[in-house]
Amino acid sequence: MLSFLDAKQSAFLQDLDRIQSRSERAQRQLSSGLRMNSIADYPDQIGVLLQSRAEFASAEQTKANLGRAKTEVDTAEIAIQNGIKSVERIRVLGAQGLTGTASAISRTMIAGEVEAIFRQFVNVANTAIDGRYLFAGSADQAQPYVVDLSLPSGATPYAGGNATRQIRDSSGVRLSLAHTGQEIFDSTTPSRNAFASVNSLRTALLANDENAIRIAVSGLSSSLEHLNEQLAFYGSTQNAVAQANTAAEKKILSLQILIADTEGADLAQSILELQAASTHRQAALQSKAQEDRRTVFDFIR
Repeated sequence: MLSFLDAKQSAFLQDLDRIQSRSERAQRQLSSGLRMNSIADYPDQIGVLLQSRAEFASAEQTKANLGRAKTEVDTAEIAIQNGIKSVERIRVLGAQGLTGTASAISRTMIAGEVEAIFRQFVNVANTAIDGRYLFAGSADQAQPYVVDLSLPSGATPYAGGNATRQIRDSSGVRLSLAHTGQEIFDSTTPSRNAFASVNSLRTALLANDENAIRIAVSGLSSSLEHLNEQLAFYGSTQNAVAQANTAAEKKILSLQILIADTEGADLAQSILELQAASTHRQAALQSKAQEDRRTVFDFIR
C-alpha cells in the first residue's frame, strides 16, 4: 500500500513537471518569437531548418555576386557604346578625307584627329572597375593594351587571358558575363579588327593615299558591324543577369517564409498554451490539496 502511495506521488510530480515544461517553453517562445529555441524543441524539424538556412545563405551570396556582375556588365556595355561612337566619328573623318577638296595637308590634320580618338578608343578597351580590367578575361589584373602606332593594329598585342568570367545563378546555371578585348576590339579576323581598321585609316591619311583611305573606310564599316554584335551580347547579358537577380530575390523571399514558418512562434498559440499551463498547474495543486491525507494507520487505530 505504501509503495502504491509513493507511485501516486511520483506521478503527480511528473505531471507537474510536464506542466512546468509547457509553461517555460511558451514563455521562451513569447520572449524570443521563436518556437524552436533548441534542438530538443522540435528535433524532427531541425534538419529542414538547417537546410533552409544554408540555402538562404547561398541565395543571398548569389544575389550579392549578381549585383557586382550587373555593375561590371553595365559598365562594359557603356564602354562599348562609347567605342562605337568613337569609330563612327572616325568613319566620318575618313569620309572627309575622301572628298575631292581634301589635300595632303588637310588629310594630315584629319589623321591627327583620328589618332586622338584612337587613343580614347584604346582606353575604352582598358576599362577597369576596382583595379579589374573588364576586357582582360581571366588575367583581369593586366592592362590589355598600350597604344603603339608603329604596329599594324596601333596597339600592343592583347595582354589579357583567354578565359572569361562566369557566374552561377540561384539554380546553379552558369552565365557568361564577358568577352575578351581580343574578341571585341582586336580580332584575329581582319574584318572584325577595329584597332587595325582605325590605324589603317590613320596611316592612309598620312600617306595621302586616296585608294587606301577608301579601303580603310570600308573596313571601318565592317568593324562597326562587329562592335554592334558585341554590344548586343552585352545587352543580352544584362537581361540574363536581371532575370537571375529577380529569381534570386524570389528564392530568398520563399526561404525567409519557410524559415519563419519552421522556427517562428505562433504568439497567439503560445499565449493560450501559457494560460492553459497555468490553469492546469493551479488545478493540479488544488486537487492535491484536497486529497485525503490519512494513512493506513489512521484506519486501523
